[in-house]
Amino acid sequence: MHSYSNEEIIAGIKNSDDQIFRFVYKNCFPDIRKLVMSNNGSEQDVEDLFHDSLLISYNKLTQANLKLQCHFRTYLYSVARLLWMKELKQRKQNSQEYYDPDRLAGGIKNSIDKLESAKMKIYETHFKELSKECQKVLYMYFENASMEEICQEMGYKSCQIAKDKKYRCKKSLMTRIANNPEYKKVNDEVYLVS
Repeated sequence: MHSYSNEEIIAGIKNSDDQIFRFVYKNCFPDIRKLVMSNNGSEQDVEDLFHDSLLISYNKLTQANLKLQCHFRTYLYSVARLLWMKELKQRKQNSQEYYDPDRLAGGIKNSIDKLESAKMKIYETHFKELSKECQKVLYMYFENASMEEICQEMGYKSCQIAKDKKYRCKKSLMTRIANNPEYKKVNDEVYLVS
């Protein structure tokens, strides 16, 4: 089967290319199915989540000049995972049903293979190489702290300074990761067609 680059996939999505959509479905759907089915989902949930994730990705790709720092498959899976975690949280709140956190964590953990674990180790390595200031800013940002909170905690004079610092730190981290030969190797291994 033919493999497509990020640029070809993005162009195909923008142009509603059926061949690209079939390729994306064949290569991305199984991972999303595994995520949902191992976390209390149904087949209908899988279909809905896949289409919602693809729609969000389509909107992001067509409304902005998005530059992916990872393979499209990883990007789509990340969108799906965030949507599914949000859906589970909403279901829990709506039904007041108790989800065993250990069971949920186990399901998520089982859905992440060794290659994803290798990516995380690379991320952690490069995160630790950032300045302490960048580490703190990004940690707060990833923990959903507001720019006002970051500004206050870091002692910046304005929120714009906090935004600029967050942007520069995140860009530095992503550049380091993208330029890591091991990360490129792991990404290539993920997308080998079996």
